[in-house]
Amino acid sequence: MKENGSEIMLDGNAAAGSLQELFVPEITIAQIQCAACNSMAAIGALHLYAAPMGMVLRCTHCESIVMRSVYTPRGRWFEMAGARLLRF
Repeated sequence: MKENGSEIMLDGNAAAGSLQELFVPEITIAQIQCAACNSMAAIGALHLYAAPMGMVLRCTHCESIVMRSVYTPRGRWFEMAGARLLRF
């Protein structure tokens, strides 16, 4: 913490309001940048490969995996390792 109090470290729960604002808008129109080829596209334009256990979303330009989601008895797993950024 800085002495003037302008910077305070809290846990992730304090970010809940800001994160909820980010993830509430229509996600399919959000722009995502592929980490492999740097192309930008709307999430709704990505190629979806779906199965009962989850989904894989691939870049429309290079076919790299941008996002993955899996449903297990322990919960939902979501990975965006193939994305450089997400813009709402």
